[in-house]
Amino acid sequence: MIGRTGILRAAAAALLLVALAAVPRAASVVAPTFDGLVTRARTVFVGQTVDVGSRWVSTGSGRAIVTVVTFKVLRTLKGELGAQTQLEFLGGTVGEFRMEVPGIPRFRVGDEDVLFVDDRGQPVSPVVGFMHGRFRVLEEPGTGRRSVARHDFSPLTSVAEIGAAAPAAAPATARAAARRPLALSEFEDEITRAVRREPPVR
Repeated sequence: MIGRTGILRAAAAALLLVALAAVPRAASVVAPTFDGLVTRARTVFVGQTVDVGSRWVSTGSGRAIVTVVTFKVLRTLKGELGAQTQLEFLGGTVGEFRMEVPGIPRFRVGDEDVLFVDDRGQPVSPVVGFMHGRFRVLEEPGTGRRSVARHDFSPLTSVAEIGAAAPAAAPATARAAARRPLALSEFEDEITRAVRREPPVR
């Protein structure tokens, strides 16, 4: 005989499957180019994650789990933001229930990122291109130099590489001679220039 807990689990699992049915697979999300990211984003900012929390919500397909991430806004590069901002993503963990959505970026308190965001409507992921619109901010040990990397921490040496496949592994000598990762300040300058190139909104 199935107990009340088992019935609740089965019902919740069924609702999660319904909610996920309309979610595109991460493999089908084409990585936007740098210009595409800037154009599609309503806001672009450098932020530090200060809080992450998940909760149940009601949707047109039933109940689902969403995760709300709170960021301290360090610098705004496009659009207007206050000292803090929140983004809501489909998926997360509430108690013993877990809902995973392929391609949704996951944040931890203390993470620092450059984020390209379009949160109009109720998107599955407000980050443009799912994980592709998230760039990690890294600090080199010893030098303190701050640089940016792709969402998976793979090196980024130029904005021209955004939207292109990650470079294939090269021999050690070639890697040693490769350009240094793109500095955070350089990345911010590239974004600012791209925003200025955009036609004025009428």
